[in-house]
Amino acid sequence: MSRQACIIRSLSVTFTQHCLFQQLSFQLPFAQCAALIGRNGQGKSLLMSMLNHFDPALATGEIDWRCQYAYLAQFHTPAATIAEALDVQELYQIFQRIEHNQASFSDFDRVEQLWHLPQQWQQILNDASLPIDLSFPCDQLSEGQKTKLALCRLFLLKDHYLLLDEPSNHLDAANRQWLIRSLQQHPAGCLVISHERNLLRQMQHIYALQDNAIHYYQGNYDHYLTQHQLQVEALARNVNQQKRELKQLKIQQHDSLMKAQKRQQTGKKIRESGSQAKILLDYQKEQATQSQSALKQQQQRQIQQSRQQLQEKQLQLEKTQSQRFQFSFPQHKTGEILRLKDVMLPFASQQKITLALSAGEKIHMVGNNGVGKSTLLKTIAGLLKSKSGDIFCKAKLLYLDQNFYFGDQQLNALAQLKPFNPQYSDSEWRNLLGQLGIRGDKALYPLHQLSGGEKLKVALLGLSQHAEAVDLLLLDEPENHLDIESRELLAAAISSFTGAVILVSHDQNFVEECGINTTFILS
Repeated sequence: MSRQACIIRSLSVTFTQHCLFQQLSFQLPFAQCAALIGRNGQGKSLLMSMLNHFDPALATGEIDWRCQYAYLAQFHTPAATIAEALDVQELYQIFQRIEHNQASFSDFDRVEQLWHLPQQWQQILNDASLPIDLSFPCDQLSEGQKTKLALCRLFLLKDHYLLLDEPSNHLDAANRQWLIRSLQQHPAGCLVISHERNLLRQMQHIYALQDNAIHYYQGNYDHYLTQHQLQVEALARNVNQQKRELKQLKIQQHDSLMKAQKRQQTGKKIRESGSQAKILLDYQKEQATQSQSALKQQQQRQIQQSRQQLQEKQLQLEKTQSQRFQFSFPQHKTGEILRLKDVMLPFASQQKITLALSAGEKIHMVGNNGVGKSTLLKTIAGLLKSKSGDIFCKAKLLYLDQNFYFGDQQLNALAQLKPFNPQYSDSEWRNLLGQLGIRGDKALYPLHQLSGGEKLKVALLGLSQHAEAVDLLLLDEPENHLDIESRELLAAAISSFTGAVILVSHDQNFVEECGINTTFILS
């Protein structure tokens, strides 16, 4: 029997008075790679956080760890230096004192069996294409480099099972391959929350979180997708069968009513003819009435039960069906709408950037982490000032950054959306939110209670319904935090958008689904 890293028994979690999970029981195999998937808002991050630190105020059940483990949250606070980020600041300072002949006897005692560590630190940083100077300030790193650095800290913990919440966010294609190799080489195994299909295809186990339950699939994401599609098709057949059964019950009820009416008419004629005794006719009428009433009640119960079963299956099928989203702006501009001439960014790349963009044109901006892709988008949007060069823009543009932050996280989705288009009523906004899977009371939750993917959906919805016509979308990794279905939904919306788009993304599948085949390389 294979060794288990963790055994979860009867785990139930209630958050904001809403039951997210009920009686979850599953196991995480040691030394193997597993993924936790599910739509935005299902509670994946909360479940992983609970695996890291069980909170009896929110949960009941048992989480039994059989090994050491380490956790990386979706949003993590960067450290001041690389040494602090690797959690080796004390040892690094000791080795620095030894190198500069300033060490004490206690310093030598402290590192007596640890002389191999500096080389190990430099090796893992070099493999990740990060600065090997451990005093290097983290605020000079890109978001992707900060993510890699946080991952390096965990990969140093060879005997720890890793809990990773969307670790591929902000990583370019090359670094996503580095992540996959590092996970495959990590001895203790991992559980990864991800919507990145290439990464999910490398997993050996899939745990799908849906409808307060967890479903286990042995194999990678492609295997899961095949099994899931078969289940959806079976559910659709069940819904159609339930509709037929409900229709048949109604037909039977109608036939029974017609037969009863005919019997009543026959009894009335016999009574009027006087051919039978009145007391006998009264007895027969009473028996028929009782029998008809019992049959009617039985049929009504059957219809009600069938209708309830149909509603439950339809709701379950609705949760598996595609959501709806689109950018609804008509295209007004023609010709060239944006030109950059010899633009030098305020920091990052020293490349002089020249770029022309026509109305309706869509380009994919690529480049290694830290080269300045986000900086360029912010410069075009007017949030940063270039060192030199000229930017001419005659388009109404909207910019969505990597973190899609709203001003006040205490406000709910409706309050955040109203400024985008004051003409929309609350019911219209709620209907649009429902099409993106944010249904019911979730529209009234403070934003800080929503998942990262749900927050992004709110931001995208606001942009898509903006009161002013938009000619140019600047999108900086908009697929980050979105579940796979929502990525496909957004890609379809970008593909059908009639305006121009500059897209930064490291997910090649997503770029292809957006229908973008023009590339601008930033080096």
